Amino acid sequence: MRLSELSRATDVPTATVKWYLRVGLLPKGTPTAANQARYDVTHVRRLRLVRALIETGRLSVDASRRVCNAIDDEDVPLHEVLGIAHHALAETGAHTTAGTRAISAVDAFLDQRGWQVRNDAPARDELAAVLTALAGLRASGAPPVDNDDSVTALLNPYADAVDTIAATEVAAIDDKLPRDEIVERVVLGTILMERASGALRRLAQEHHWTARHPT
Repeated sequence: MRLSELSRATDVPTATVKWYLRVGLLPKGTPTAANQARYDVTHVRRLRLVRALIETGRLSVDASRRVCNAIDDEDVPLHEVLGIAHHALAETGAHTTAGTRAISAVDAFLDQRGWQVRNDAPARDELAAVLTALAGLRASGAPPVDNDDSVTALLNPYADAVDTIAATEVAAIDDKLPRDEIVERVVLGTILMERASGALRRLAQEHHWTARHPT
């Protein structure tokens, strides 16, 4: 298909498709003439992936490129692809420095849960940054996080919920599928469902708040 047909097939403006080509998010097509190329279903699939990463996942161009490169590199193990997706997600959040004590508290909590997590996992630092922020807001009525027991009491309900979700997500991956399908599902599931879970939590909060304080 021509570039204009690729644009129509994916509902992505032609100018955006050209930009994705220029920044290396979309592989070049097969040249047919000067300034012309043909594209196929692999370009349709990649274009939809890139659009999901940037528009819905809110990843930067650089982060999206790293994710796509990891997907394309068959020498990158699946768990490393997942790590790259996690790092890409971490870049979309607020950048708050985590205190040493908060990092120790997170490590103690992870040990208590029995979760096997790498020391360089970005979510570990993100969680520690949240605890650091809460500690600074204690005078404003924030939950206490001044010892391991209070951290466990605060985080356990959340951990129980997401543990079930994560176990379900991992179990749903069919290891018999081709590698490219597996990694795309893992990446999209990780990044897009991160947004979905946050949205669902906010919807549930609204529901329960309305039920508690009916108008």
